[in-house]
Amino acid sequence: MEEIRINRLPLLTYRYLHTNDTPVQFEAPEMGSEPLFSDRTYVKEGGSLPEDFRGASEETVKALKKGSHYTITIPAHTKAELTVSLTGSEEHPDTAGAFSFHLEEGASLDLVYRISGGKEKGTSLFGAYYRLDKEAKLKVSRVESGLSGTDVYDQRHTVLGERAKADFSAAELGGKDIYVHSYGLLEGKHASMTEKAVYAGTGKQHLDFFYHIDHVGKKTHAEIDVKGALDDESKKIFRGTLDFKRGCSGSVGDEGDYAIQLAPKTKNISLPLLLCTEDDVQGNHASSAGQLDSNTIYFLMSRGFSLEEARRIVIEALIRPIIDGMDASVQDEVITELRNKLDSKENVNYEQ
Repeated sequence: MEEIRINRLPLLTYRYLHTNDTPVQFEAPEMGSEPLFSDRTYVKEGGSLPEDFRGASEETVKALKKGSHYTITIPAHTKAELTVSLTGSEEHPDTAGAFSFHLEEGASLDLVYRISGGKEKGTSLFGAYYRLDKEAKLKVSRVESGLSGTDVYDQRHTVLGERAKADFSAAELGGKDIYVHSYGLLEGKHASMTEKAVYAGTGKQHLDFFYHIDHVGKKTHAEIDVKGALDDESKKIFRGTLDFKRGCSGSVGDEGDYAIQLAPKTKNISLPLLLCTEDDVQGNHASSAGQLDSNTIYFLMSRGFSLEEARRIVIEALIRPIIDGMDASVQDEVITELRNKLDSKENVNYEQ
């Protein structure tokens, strides 16, 4: 195990704030469980991540490249669906996998990741490279549950051609600590990419989210939207960057980070960042963090809801639009897992 620094900001701020990156004790996974594919029509074992693959750190990318690799190619003008399941076990608590996806011109893929496991201590390390050619469409839904003794590292690098579209939705509901690193390159004109995530932090869990999208092509569009709740002594940090490069005229980007803090010892840090070297663009950023509003809770309880039910309604109202955009096969699972994680908490704190 070694201390490394991950999710470093592209433009550094004051060192004394301790937000430029995150120090972690990293232990590369041993032999992990192999992924299961719902359909292997377009899946081949082997391949490698590109040299310029961007991940959380050099160390995590190096460890990723040592593991198993799979190449998935969706032929031009083909519609495909694929579910990838990775499950940690007592014998193999570590889970690892690297995937290279290539969607040829006009291809579309609905992709679902299911990552789960028990209480065993381990490391889950994932990496995915997505290359979308002209007018290709990708929809990714990622559900993570259990893994209460596991540090989870999710790294992805996406490159989009002309009029290509990639939509990512994640439910970060498991793991001991969770580290997400996503980089997107809107290379072609009219390319678009969305990054949406819901989370529920409990105990002393640490959630570390990093999203960076570069606008290069003209009239590109990006959206980053992260919503969730923190309870007990959990902590979350959000680093989101939209970078408008010279020549990306007509591009639009939006990013938002929203947290409900259910206990006084939770901690939330939000760093939405806009960078720009092009005049004709529109960039918006927002963040919000706070306790549940006592007036809202009182109103709901006066209509016959219990305290727990009222709290659940407020939280689900915040995150439900993201869940509704996920693959239909996982929506009920996400809601159930969220309720199991946040229900029956004694330490509830409301705004006075």
